[in-house]
Amino acid sequence: MAHGAGQVPVFCSLCEENTEIKWKCLNCDMLMCDKCKEKIHVKFKFANDHKVVSIEEVGLHEDEIDLSNISCKTHAGQTCVLFCKSCIYLVCPVCVSETHNGHGLVTIREGYEILIGKLKTRGKIMGTNINELEKRKEEVKDVDRTELSKFENTMKKIKDQNVQLKKEVDEHTKKLETELFKHWDDLHLCTETEEKEVSLLIESLASKKCAVDDIIQSNDGKRVFVDGLGLVQSMEETVTPPATKFDSIPMFLPGQITPYNFGSLENVSTKYEIRIVKQFDTEISNVHFMAACSADTLWITECEILQKVKIEGRRLKIIDKKNITIYGMACTPSKDLLLVTGKSVLKQISGQTGEMTDSSYEVKGLRLSAVHVNSDGKVTVGALSGKSVYPAVGRRVVIVMDKSGKHETTYEYDRQGNSIYTYVSYITRTKKGNVCVVDRLSEDGRGRVVTLSEDGDVLHTFSGNPEVNTDKKPFKPLHAITTPSDNIIVSNLNNDFLFLLNSSGNLITWFDTNKIGIFGLYTFCSTEAGHTYIGCAPPKGSSDKAKIYEVDLL
Repeated sequence: MAHGAGQVPVFCSLCEENTEIKWKCLNCDMLMCDKCKEKIHVKFKFANDHKVVSIEEVGLHEDEIDLSNISCKTHAGQTCVLFCKSCIYLVCPVCVSETHNGHGLVTIREGYEILIGKLKTRGKIMGTNINELEKRKEEVKDVDRTELSKFENTMKKIKDQNVQLKKEVDEHTKKLETELFKHWDDLHLCTETEEKEVSLLIESLASKKCAVDDIIQSNDGKRVFVDGLGLVQSMEETVTPPATKFDSIPMFLPGQITPYNFGSLENVSTKYEIRIVKQFDTEISNVHFMAACSADTLWITECEILQKVKIEGRRLKIIDKKNITIYGMACTPSKDLLLVTGKSVLKQISGQTGEMTDSSYEVKGLRLSAVHVNSDGKVTVGALSGKSVYPAVGRRVVIVMDKSGKHETTYEYDRQGNSIYTYVSYITRTKKGNVCVVDRLSEDGRGRVVTLSEDGDVLHTFSGNPEVNTDKKPFKPLHAITTPSDNIIVSNLNNDFLFLLNSSGNLITWFDTNKIGIFGLYTFCSTEAGHTYIGCAPPKGSSDKAKIYEVDLL
């Protein structure tokens, strides 16, 4: 118990000797040592009904609490004598007789301990809430700091883009001015030359006309017959004035700054992760192409071997096999498989019978190089005329067809009339209707990913990431697919990196698949149910078979 400015020892209330206080009886309001609790207090009347608690629960030096003479809030002049546990309320004798008779009534001391217990519980809860709120406060501060950094970085990128575009606009302006000056110089040279030629003709004719007038006015018969005859004969010669066809000065058609060619603000998560769900062994040496017909059925191919496999647990069961050279393939919503075989028409394998026939998808006069099928059944193909040479010679096109094979849209030139593609090796489309093309630029596989809007505007050209791609390890894009979240993932032949682009073709992030145990990354496909599969190739010189991984993109 507190005493003055200091403290004095507290003795056992029963033996008054032992200062090792361990217990307190809340009913008797007594402090006890171990011996008195076990030997003496138990002999008290109704001791079995008393509440004895450890001294740690009540505190050794706690001040005495006066619980007497507490006035009743309901009945003036009455003093509270009990505590109603049912109503959590102090009551006087009148309260008991009027309202609380039959309720759980206990002493005021017990009521005090009950309320103290509830307050302690609430206090702990509030303490926990305060701790959680303090954590949340720190999290909010971290978010603010992180987002401020992102804000400053994004603002810098916007300004850098502004500077870069101004620079490019200035360069493009100079280019247009140079072209325009050349057009004018060429045209002006032609007009000056022809003007001189016409002037000479005029001078010649004017001279002859003067001679004619002079002869007519001379009234000299001999001169008319001698000189006039020669003039008549020379004048009968046809005078053909120059008629050069001049190339007119081209008109300037102003372009328009749009979010596509400047950039836009988008909420893009940068916390992506790839997790392996299952691993499958195949019976082929490399998975060059892969297409999903259902959640558990895949078509896979290596050069001239095409297999239809069914996923059974963690193994692949071959249910169909064909020998055919394939340069690309895709499944239709009706489960038919469309194949690029280097011809002008897509081959088709029936999902019902397995029979292979020519499909209705054809590009006459061209050779197919890639195929993609939308969820609505529309077919998009890449095609070219002539041989696969670099730089490109001849036409390079992407064509969208409806279900019947009718050509709907052709993408070949940009807004400036320049050919867009060199060699269309792979195609995917986004839910927004954007066309994403893996465009090979050289024999060794160097390339880029070109994303067009449905209207044909070039939204973005992705040529690799300087953090990954160097002169020694250039960007060699292989395949691209659209994820269920409408992003685009691209594989890279040069190393085991996956690039994640948004639906406009801008880089979001990249993954080193070696870190999760995927080596020899080559191709992939996804199902309507959202399953994503990655097909791989074993190391060069290895006799191992190719592996396929089912992965989650988190």
